[in-house]
Amino acid sequence: MVYTLIMVRKVLIVDDDFNIVKKSREELLKAGYIVAAAYSAREGIEKLKEEKPDCVLLDLVLPDESGFRVAQEIRALPEFKDTPIIATSLKHEEIDKHIAAKSGITVYVEKPIDYQRLLFDIKDVLGG
Repeated sequence: MVYTLIMVRKVLIVDDDFNIVKKSREELLKAGYIVAAAYSAREGIEKLKEEKPDCVLLDLVLPDESGFRVAQEIRALPEFKDTPIIATSLKHEEIDKHIAAKSGITVYVEKPIDYQRLLFDIKDVLGG
């Protein structure tokens, strides 16, 4: 008998919009991911340390801190320096994408979120 090990990956959603968190959670759960959520920058950093996700889905505009700053904080933590960060934003300017890249963000996704593309991006940054 051959056993196949299936690796279940965890995604942390950090977004202050309840409806986006709800929809993102639904789509990620359907795709087989474990999902944790936070609604502010501070809560996001706490959940990051508790949950140890494989990937972070990060809104760039949060009530208590810039998502760019949160990405920098994540990168400064040795345990998470290589954790993929997918930024979501209503900002569609090239300068924001440039700042995102400089902040350690792996992929930049514009809102409204195209969930088919997001799932592809998550799979891609997780290596499969």
